[in-house]
Amino acid sequence: MNYQENIVPAIGQNDTNVFLHKRQGSKIRLLIVGNSISKHAPKPSIGWNRDCGMAASSEDRDFVHLLVAKIEEKYDKNVSWGIAQAAQYARTFTENGPECDYSLARDFGANVILMFFGANVPHEYDSASEHKKTFGEAYRDMRNYLSSDSGASVFHSMGFYKRPVLEAEKRTVAEQYGDVYIDITDIQDAPEAHGLFNHPSDIGMQMLADRFFDALDSTLAKLI
Repeated sequence: MNYQENIVPAIGQNDTNVFLHKRQGSKIRLLIVGNSISKHAPKPSIGWNRDCGMAASSEDRDFVHLLVAKIEEKYDKNVSWGIAQAAQYARTFTENGPECDYSLARDFGANVILMFFGANVPHEYDSASEHKKTFGEAYRDMRNYLSSDSGASVFHSMGFYKRPVLEAEKRTVAEQYGDVYIDITDIQDAPEAHGLFNHPSDIGMQMLADRFFDALDSTLAKLI
């Protein structure tokens, strides 16, 4: 099996792009900018019947809920959190900017943002010699659109699939703003991290949640 192939279409993953869980008294407001690994609604036509990060065996075992649980346990039982699902944005980034679909995510006012998307960029992008607009530009636009008003600390994760061209562009954005870039090469390479639909298994989800929490930990501590 090719563990580096995303076999899930970017189209129709969810009915909306922003999912928010606001709580009173929260000191931490976490926004995850993700794709189907963060949230994918049921789609029986492909054999997916859960409403959570694909392909966790239950909602509480996807990396988002595992990460939130770790934050609740150590820092803030009232943490507010949300998901900006960017699969469609990655597929069509030359056509629309983040202001078209993500105003609710911007208005959420996150103070911590984790960007973990890019797998849905068409593969022909990687070998093209010219681009109408680069993914790096669109990725930077998303970062700035979501964080400019709130002054959030922004973290960038390497994708679950190996896309060197995209990662170089994402890393450039992270370096430009002095953000943290999270390496997950070992998770990409671990067969046990891959499950249904070539998406993370429960083991893979736990590995991602642990890696992200470790990266965010010192920043979270300063917000309490």
